Amino acid sequence: MVITCIVAPVVLAAILGFAFSNGAADDRVTIAVSGTSAQVLGFAVAAAQLPPQVGVDLVSSASILRGGVDDGVYSAGVIVSARRANLADLLIPIASPGTDSRVFHIKARSSSLVGKEWAESVAAALSSQLYAGRVHPGEAYPVAVISLTTDSLGNAGKGVLNYFAPSIAVIFLFIGGGLGLRSLLLERSAGTLVRMAAAPVRPNRIVAGKLLAIVITGLVSIFVVWGATALVFGADWGDPWGVILMCLGSVLAMCGLGVFLTSLAKDQQAAFGIALLVGLLLALLGGNLLPAGALPPVLQRLSLITPNGWALVGFGRLSLLHDRVMGVIGPFGVLCLIAAVTGGLALTRVRRMVRP
Repeated sequence: MVITCIVAPVVLAAILGFAFSNGAADDRVTIAVSGTSAQVLGFAVAAAQLPPQVGVDLVSSASILRGGVDDGVYSAGVIVSARRANLADLLIPIASPGTDSRVFHIKARSSSLVGKEWAESVAAALSSQLYAGRVHPGEAYPVAVISLTTDSLGNAGKGVLNYFAPSIAVIFLFIGGGLGLRSLLLERSAGTLVRMAAAPVRPNRIVAGKLLAIVITGLVSIFVVWGATALVFGADWGDPWGVILMCLGSVLAMCGLGVFLTSLAKDQQAAFGIALLVGLLLALLGGNLLPAGALPPVLQRLSLITPNGWALVGFGRLSLLHDRVMGVIGPFGVLCLIAAVTGGLALTRVRRMVRP
């Protein structure tokens, strides 16, 4: 339990910390925009929710953009033509980012995929501002020439650590819950459980003790990963009260599911197989291996039927969107519901295991 629930997640989090804590996310990113007013640009920047490392400057023309991208000064650019555009043309960057239209054209260096992504993001924000202008269906809308350029912003950085640190901790909660119940299977096969059941101790007390130990171990595991990544590598999990709430909900839901599935096994070998296979499936569907947004649409919807998927929704709101504790009440409620259902089923199963 110590190795699986504490040492292993801390080691994996440390690897991520050494890899990403001093990554390119600390570099200054410059976005240049030309041919639009400061007011429209300000609204677009606010809508794009750019991180603090990204700055925005106005440049004089699109030719400067093209030359800057060709010379490597800028990583990417968005050129918005000066022609009059229909609403359908303005919707393209929002509905299908990166798709060229009569209005928006993205110019990027092949070596800067991230710059291209930022260009798409700001283009969508600009199009949303133009679309939100007082325009009725079928009317044309005058659009100025707008150019976006970015410096370098890699996937490295603390943003990656902020996401994957709780992701690693959450998936190990499931494994830890299964391991906790495997000890009960071991006691049953060794004959210890029979002696405990024959003693003047109610079966409910034995079950409560086991489940309490599993929950405490899970809380220790996720809190240790939180402390190690935050203190040593500077990871920001978000609002501390929100993190505590999500840690509690994640532990209850993941351990409840782990205990219930493990209780279906007849012996330790079967329990290990269930924990391994289901754990890998949950990690894939819930977004622990890859962010849910990088998965196909079908898998993105399936992630919301997993407890770890909802856990990452809550942790993502805290660390990436910087929500406060009230912003994770919804995911916490879903996790508590999952914990109540799986925990109730697990309690019924485990009671049968400890009856003499």
